[in-house]
Amino acid sequence: MYSQHLAQRAAENRPIRVGIIGTGKFGSGLVAQLSQMRGMEVAVIAEINAERGKRAYTAAGRLPDDAIRVAKNAGELNDVIRSGKRAVVEDGLLVTTSELVDVVVEATGLPEVGARMAYETLLNRKHLVMVNVETDVTVGPLLRRMADAANVVYTQVDGDQPGCTMNMIEWARTLGFEIVAAGRGTILYADDPIGTPDSVPQRYNFPQEMIDRRNINLKMYNSFRDGTKAQVEMTALANAAGLVPDKRGMHEPSVNIQDIARAFSLKEEGGLLSQHGVVELANSVASDGKTLLPNALGMGVFCVIRTEHPFIQEDLKVYNLQPGGNEHNYLLYRPYHLVAVEAPISIANAVLYGQPTGSTLPTATAEVITVAKRDLEEGETLDGGGGYTVLGMCEKATVARAEKLLPLGLSSGAKLKQDVAAGQAITYDMVDLDEDSFVLKLRRLQDATA
Repeated sequence: MYSQHLAQRAAENRPIRVGIIGTGKFGSGLVAQLSQMRGMEVAVIAEINAERGKRAYTAAGRLPDDAIRVAKNAGELNDVIRSGKRAVVEDGLLVTTSELVDVVVEATGLPEVGARMAYETLLNRKHLVMVNVETDVTVGPLLRRMADAANVVYTQVDGDQPGCTMNMIEWARTLGFEIVAAGRGTILYADDPIGTPDSVPQRYNFPQEMIDRRNINLKMYNSFRDGTKAQVEMTALANAAGLVPDKRGMHEPSVNIQDIARAFSLKEEGGLLSQHGVVELANSVASDGKTLLPNALGMGVFCVIRTEHPFIQEDLKVYNLQPGGNEHNYLLYRPYHLVAVEAPISIANAVLYGQPTGSTLPTATAEVITVAKRDLEEGETLDGGGGYTVLGMCEKATVARAEKLLPLGLSSGAKLKQDVAAGQAITYDMVDLDEDSFVLKLRRLQDATA
């Protein structure tokens, strides 16, 4: 019923007013998608470079230049919104405090910035669409508790892989199926984990014109290729769905679509798993590490479900779901995710119905731990996910706590107190943390109140 509710709001001239913090590729894409819709509007964009924020509006179209105003403070921001024009601010905190903004979309991808923006948004009792999974996997349980206390929605975003997969999980659980495994496809070549931001244009074949026009963040895109982003996203999914990784970093086998349900079944049923209820990755690169498989999932999402009922098993086979687990397990999948295109569904769910697409549980089940990308030396400063020094890997939260493993979201700016070998997990004891970090303060509060 989204379209009818939104049409009514448009007719009554009371659109959902959206504030977007960060206009990289996702944020600018969301501005474009919302420009095509009724009943929602981007009231304000926060971007550290105001010209980039203005460009996101103009690239979306339908707005003359004189309809966009740069606001310097809260009063100016509210005046711009009341006038029916669109605002750009360089301070994201202005978005979180404006009484005229209904919902905030945090899309910076930076744990430090995301923690501050999320905290202030929830303190001001606004719905929060958390595109920033890097922050979510670090302090999401605390933010969820804050949202519950404020009676607002803290949600993952539809269109991104965790949100899309969560939709499938919710569908399956509603119908009484057991979740065996859920996750996303990857394209991970053998040499990808050692990639750096410098290699992104070459690896993606991005011309400089596109990098500039779409505000491509090279470090973020490197996290897509070195495997970190997939690990982060599956940790976010695990913490929303109550799942765990079967092993550190997950299995991530090379599989075609028709092999996913078989691979993600128990070992005794011919699969890889030691348990049900896990997050996983399906690699589209063959076992040689160089060539793509012919019928792989790519950047799609999947869910392996299980039923013990023979009638239902028969029906699922008749309707061509790929089987596994001695024909007790069946594959649901989508070969795509539409990122910013579908994100407005989460905004509508939050504002119209008070429901999340998926929301981190108050207690985490998984953690993204910090692993050395190469041999690191004492005194080096870590640079976080997608950079030159470390990778992220999904681990059970219980294991991460027991071994005092450093969350990836706290790694940026941490200084090593010892040498660390490539592939070694980094612990809290190995680093001096940035004590001025806001996300560190929130994480300590989260751990103290768990």
